[in-house]
Amino acid sequence: MALPRLHLFEFTDQPWWPAALRDLATDYLHTVSTRLGVFDAAAAVLARGLRAAEGSEVLDLASGGRGPLPRLRQLLAERHGVEARVVLSDKYPNALAAERARAEGVDYLERPVDALRVPADLRGMRTLVNALHHFRPEDARAVLADAQARGVPIAILESARRTPAGILSMLLVPLLVLLFTPLVRPMTPLRLLLTYVVPVAPLVIFWDGVVSALRAHRPEELRAMTASLAREGYTWEVGETNEPGRPAISYVLGLPTR
Repeated sequence: MALPRLHLFEFTDQPWWPAALRDLATDYLHTVSTRLGVFDAAAAVLARGLRAAEGSEVLDLASGGRGPLPRLRQLLAERHGVEARVVLSDKYPNALAAERARAEGVDYLERPVDALRVPADLRGMRTLVNALHHFRPEDARAVLADAQARGVPIAILESARRTPAGILSMLLVPLLVLLFTPLVRPMTPLRLLLTYVVPVAPLVIFWDGVVSALRAHRPEELRAMTASLAREGYTWEVGETNEPGRPAISYVLGLPTR
């Protein structure tokens, strides 16, 4: 069943949303994606992009609380023999996440970086993980078009699905938040209070998860979007990748051809 795309609001998108509450969600998402290896299959997609880039730098946009890029960096080396230098960035940089990212062998820019206005001095292959759905179609197209105009590879990875099953799966999110919060670092009294006493974290992460599914761009929409960008010297691919026992990951891969 094709569901209409609804661009509702997510709490973590809002500039007025307190940073401490935003961290509750982004730290949880990093923990889940890392512990469950949700995006492990995407290492092969990134390896192809880096080979096309003829370089080793990855610029991750909208990184939040680090996401899966530190783990994917390790998988690139272990599975594909690609030693990548990963630089994380976000419109709302997370200082605690930056400190932990550096301990994991990746950089995290302290200055704000808007995925719609990537500074010219930031080079390398671009990635967005569970982030393209934050953009309306015209802005999502602009994100892709800018990478193409700069001649750099870009990989978009999404786990959210705009399907009835994808939305129903979000019903599990409050339970998962309760189960995984003890594994989240840093563990703080505020995190415990707003998870187990006053259930702000489970409810906010649940709401943002449902909205993410309703905002997700369907594969046919992404194919139409990339087809409108087609030009000589750059290719686009839209597909899915997965590993046994894990959900499929949708991806868009843009590659300069030389």
